[in-house]
Amino acid sequence: MFYGIWRWTEMIQVSGLGRLKLIQLFTLSLVFGAISGILSLVLWYSGASGMGGVMFALLLSCVMIFIQWLIGPSLIRMMTRMKEVSEEQAPDLHAIVGKFAKDAKIPKPKLYLVNDPTPNAFAFGRTQSSSGIAVHTGLLNILNKEEVEGVLAHEIAHIKHKDVLVMTVASVLPIMLYFLVIVLGSGNRDREGRGGNALVVFIGAQMASFLGQLLVMWLSRQREYYADAYSAIATKKPIALMRSLAKIGYSMPKNAEKNTALSAFYISDPKPEEREGMREIVAAIASGNEKNMVEKIEAEKKRGFLEIFMTHPITAKRLDALIKLNKEIA
Repeated sequence: MFYGIWRWTEMIQVSGLGRLKLIQLFTLSLVFGAISGILSLVLWYSGASGMGGVMFALLLSCVMIFIQWLIGPSLIRMMTRMKEVSEEQAPDLHAIVGKFAKDAKIPKPKLYLVNDPTPNAFAFGRTQSSSGIAVHTGLLNILNKEEVEGVLAHEIAHIKHKDVLVMTVASVLPIMLYFLVIVLGSGNRDREGRGGNALVVFIGAQMASFLGQLLVMWLSRQREYYADAYSAIATKKPIALMRSLAKIGYSMPKNAEKNTALSAFYISDPKPEEREGMREIVAAIASGNEKNMVEKIEAEKKRGFLEIFMTHPITAKRLDALIKLNKEIA
């Protein structure tokens, strides 16, 4: 069943913006439906006697998520030491962000610069009106104007679709799965009234939480595909975004000290193994030989990275989706 769903999403994610909207709806329904179902099951199973403990655990989980959502932007600004840039300091970047924000019908986000040689960018914030886009200096050093536009349009898409809020709420799923197993395991008593094996219950709770985390990462990957597609439509230049993603992949230093706490926010989180393949793909894109480009991308897709454990799709799959979208736009 799960393999069938996975294959279905593999087909949909590369079939245009319309079908990407369907996968967005499907993944959101799956994740938040799971949260609602787990909550109902825990409350039903615990009964009146265990209601207090269950409600306390769930309330604690929600408070933790709320605090994360509330103080997250401040922590991000502190960790990255970003500096807000004015229109006078970066007129070109502000013009790009302003244009795409207007097209997306959202308030113009604040613009920040992070003094970091790793090429990346990310959006953050609690709401659309309080959002910001941070750009690494390393990104500006390797991308041209068209490529920067593709990256900024991708980040505008995350803000428009409230992805930070969605992923923050979805992150409660692993916590709820953990408590579900704890409640069910604690209620599994034998005839003498002794509780079940505590170690078994603990291991089961950890496994359930891990599976929930995999589902959340799957949701994150689908939203990256959707932001890519939105950027391609907004700029009408999917190839420019392709060059951006590939350049980020091969320009990322092998031993880069990345802030893992922010990996899920970045436009791309390439693995070191992708570096050489992305270099070849950039050369293929520059040559204008579509057949060669497709062959290089297909070769990278077969490398077998453990994407299931990643918040971002492997770069080759994102490029493959953009090639198909480019044909539709053309």
